[in-house]
Amino acid sequence: METFEDTENGVPREAYLTGNDVYMIYSFEDVAFHWSCRTGEVLRKFKGDAHQGRVENSNRLYMDARMSGRLATSDEYEQY
Repeated sequence: METFEDTENGVPREAYLTGNDVYMIYSFEDVAFHWSCRTGEVLRKFKGDAHQGRVENSNRLYMDARMSGRLATSDEYEQY
């Protein structure tokens, strides 16, 4: 499993151009996001909560995570 350094300097725009799903963690708010490349849907889950729910692309926490979070793997997202 590949892990990323926890620098939380934001998610690079290029991550959305790879043709792959994007996973990110924003530990300041204990939240993780999954952006689906195929549908454009954004799913959110809070740390320790198995439930995930859909949020709008304009959601404040999602935007904060894009600017101040970090990239993650799908495994990290699922285990968060």
